[in-house]
Amino acid sequence: MPYAAMISIGLLFLLMLFSFLFKIAGKLRLTVPLVYFLLAATFLNKWAAAHEPLAFAILYGLIALSVLSWLFSLKRTLQERRYYRAMEDDVSWQIARAREKGISMEDVYFDSHGDMRYKDTNEPVI
Repeated sequence: MPYAAMISIGLLFLLMLFSFLFKIAGKLRLTVPLVYFLLAATFLNKWAAAHEPLAFAILYGLIALSVLSWLFSLKRTLQERRYYRAMEDDVSWQIARAREKGISMEDVYFDSHGDMRYKDTNEPVI
């Protein structure tokens, strides 16, 4: 009976480890390289041993694709941040100009393009 309990506890920890690994891999977009690594280490062990340079090249290629996706995401995030910062500066400038002209903020709104318009006539303020 103690052997069954030890095996059960061992399987529980193994499944918890796999769950944790796949959660981290999903966040880092490394799920495909992790699955390939697990397959190469278990079911494809003989093939991976016979074709070791190819197996490592495939693994490194999958990791390189993940890193490439990280770089594209970083570039897109930086572009979006730059765009929103420019939009915020433009909106602040429009508000300052409207206040200089004595226009009440209750009479205007910003459309989807970031342009300030009068509520009544939909005409651009500036």
